[in-house]
Amino acid sequence: MPLKLVIFDMDGTLLETPLDFDAIRAEIGLPDSAPILEAMGGLTDAERARANRIIDRHEAASADRSRLMPGAERLLAWLRSRGVKVAVLTRNSRASVEHAVRHHGLVFDATIAREDNKPKPSPAGVHDLMERCGADAADTVVVGDFRFDIEAGTGAGVRTIALAAEPTDWSADATWQAASLDDVQAILERIAAEA
Repeated sequence: MPLKLVIFDMDGTLLETPLDFDAIRAEIGLPDSAPILEAMGGLTDAERARANRIIDRHEAASADRSRLMPGAERLLAWLRSRGVKVAVLTRNSRASVEHAVRHHGLVFDATIAREDNKPKPSPAGVHDLMERCGADAADTVVVGDFRFDIEAGTGAGVRTIALAAEPTDWSADATWQAASLDDVQAILERIAAEA
């Protein structure tokens, strides 16, 4: 099948970001190592509003200090040259995504942030992006650096690439594993060549 759409996570996949999730949890008052968005489900409306302000502040500061991951520009340019659509699916806010896009001069065919759909690991965002970009599961690949990325892609029935320097328990669930974005590009080049 042709490669029509690649859906990327943002933090830790396309961008090196200094987000400190432990500091965010501590400031909000959430349990250690609990997924932040899920843990916020038990908060009151006022507590959730306060938590969102804390997260927004951390994400804005992180976007300011973010850098493109090595190989990101080359990979995105290669996908564009092949006519492959590029989308982002992130648990970050839309404001932080837009800030990072402006900061790095990035262009995406579609983006879904946490306000736009059910957050990963739900596959809803993957389905939404495929519909927006005119792609099917067979010609879509999800790339991410965390288990929620792989779970969202797998739940949507698409192939996945786990971006992990070392194999992990969650990366074993991906279709492929890659240690760098250069490795991701090599995998996508093989997929494109087989089409």
